Amino acid sequence: MVQNPLNPILGNNTKSAVIQTLTEKQPQTIKELHNNLQKHLNKPTTYQATHKTITEMLNETILEKTLDKKIQINKEWVNAFNKNAEIITKSTLNGEKQINLNNMADGETLQLKFSGILEVGWFLVDKLMVAPNPKNTLGIALWRFCYSIVGLEEKHLTGLKKACKQNKWYAFVEENNKLDHVFGDTLVSYGLKDIKYGIKCATPLSDKMIIGDYVAEIIYPSLFRKLWSIQNRLPVKVIEFNLGKHFLLMRDNQPEIELIITKNPKMAEEYRKEYIKLIKKRS
Repeated sequence: MVQNPLNPILGNNTKSAVIQTLTEKQPQTIKELHNNLQKHLNKPTTYQATHKTITEMLNETILEKTLDKKIQINKEWVNAFNKNAEIITKSTLNGEKQINLNNMADGETLQLKFSGILEVGWFLVDKLMVAPNPKNTLGIALWRFCYSIVGLEEKHLTGLKKACKQNKWYAFVEENNKLDHVFGDTLVSYGLKDIKYGIKCATPLSDKMIIGDYVAEIIYPSLFRKLWSIQNRLPVKVIEFNLGKHFLLMRDNQPEIELIITKNPKMAEEYRKEYIKLIKKRS
């Protein structure tokens, strides 16, 4: 028997039963709520216990009182609950799709959506950068701005080192700002083979990464891309860079970012041929 999913969120069975009871009919008086509550509980509860639970839920703004003192579910709590549920659902579905990377057929395309750049970063490190690559071909990153590791957890930083050890990754960055170099030096210290700056390689709103037979396009919202641009171009000196604002931009700003992965051996090889020339030319 699957437990009520509200139980771990609300902390106990009685609170989740209150929500269930109110979804059947609301608003209710405390007495009505107590009587109707019993059918949702494994064992009967006293009126005093019900009153205490409702008081707690009112204080937690899960419930609210109407003008005539009846009890109903707080709509703001419902909206927050739904938002969190959507994030969990999206994350879970993305996780299922990540597993299917290994099973993609030639020509197949996988579309994923993420909330914020940190989720994208986790996916790139944990899945894309270690995607199947039996021929040990080079990994190519084509970025508008150099990516940073700020906000990544220790497990992802460890994963980045593993990914760079497993595959030889080269990054090409269209911009050539001081901050791009700072971020790039950090990535090289984690194992990227090399980064070339000032290379025309990315569109205003999207970046690409190629590994094995896979070509991934990361599509950013226009506003987020503009904020990223201002952040990387603004500091004349590295000492002027505001790490706190950067962290807030990357962590707290959670725009919807789309990632499209296509398994296309011919296209992947064409990208590699084009940019390997630059690696050799500038070595």
